[in-house]
Amino acid sequence: MSFKLKVPRTLGNAIDSHDNGFNLVRLACALLVVVFHAFQMNLVAPRPDPISALTVPNADLGNIAVGIFFIISGMFITQSWMRDPHLLRFALRRVARIVPGLLFCMLVTVITAVAFFSEQGWRGLLGVEPWRYIFGNTVLHWLQYNIPPEELAIPGVLGGQYINGPLWTLYWEGRMYVMVALIGLSAAMPMRTWMRGAAIFLLLAANLFPTVLSGYIWEVRMWSLFLTGMLLQTLAPNLRIGLRHVACAAVLIALNWTRSEALTPSPLTWFGIALAMGAVALWLGTARVEKFAHLRRHDYSYGVYIYHWPVLLMMRAALPPVDALALLTASLAVILPLAVLSWHVVERPAMAAVRRRLKR
Repeated sequence: MSFKLKVPRTLGNAIDSHDNGFNLVRLACALLVVVFHAFQMNLVAPRPDPISALTVPNADLGNIAVGIFFIISGMFITQSWMRDPHLLRFALRRVARIVPGLLFCMLVTVITAVAFFSEQGWRGLLGVEPWRYIFGNTVLHWLQYNIPPEELAIPGVLGGQYINGPLWTLYWEGRMYVMVALIGLSAAMPMRTWMRGAAIFLLLAANLFPTVLSGYIWEVRMWSLFLTGMLLQTLAPNLRIGLRHVACAAVLIALNWTRSEALTPSPLTWFGIALAMGAVALWLGTARVEKFAHLRRHDYSYGVYIYHWPVLLMMRAALPPVDALALLTASLAVILPLAVLSWHVVERPAMAAVRRRLKR
């Protein structure tokens, strides 16, 4: 099976069509997060995966994959607002994309964990803790900064571990959606120009004066990547990313390699890693990929991401001690069907229902 990558088109043309590779890029990133956690969570030889071993201490495979998510999210969320700058409709679309799939995931994983991996078994579902956990995570803890520890785990379930640790990224996503809406509502000039200026201003503010915005963003790297996606969307009609740009990014990293190697434990810097991963993601996302038409149309990445942690925990508890590859293989056999089911039964119908409602 081969890819046929044609002449680069503009980012705007790629995003506006259904013939792009961004769903494939997101799916690949979600699977990389599963790999990252499988290497960490297996009981035989917990260790960094090969990519993380190369990029530490500046990044790891999880940072890289989630970072690409945030770049792509920044582009598409900004596009959503610019196409229809209406607060209620924007909020409904965001809720439809996040909440139904997350609620379904919480019900499936928490009920299973309590029933089969807790001290009380099925009787534990009669208590308030599982349902408080399900509700709190479904509403993203109302985007609060300090989440009480008792709301991140259920006593006696899976040894009191966090049942779904990676959901922290969804809390950040929610806050970034609010940020996009506030910027859009306050527009004082043509929307594309306004969003571009706001993205540049906030990028500078976050990196030059991080303490000023720390009460809202609290993580400069992912915030900056989302803003980068926002900026890219405003440039999309004229922006082309191809293999040449990926090669230029690689050369820039190579030029800085020896100096970074002499000054830090790793020859790679976070900026170099972010530059390379962004260039590759945009190149593959905008390419006309002639294969995998089904995966281009359907977005299974969200399901893979929200299910993988609890499935890894439960598989680790159910199986005898196994290494990373065995844990990964067994877990994917459960994660992938759940992700497909979630998309076709919950996520896609919920978004379609909201679209129909908004058209009326």
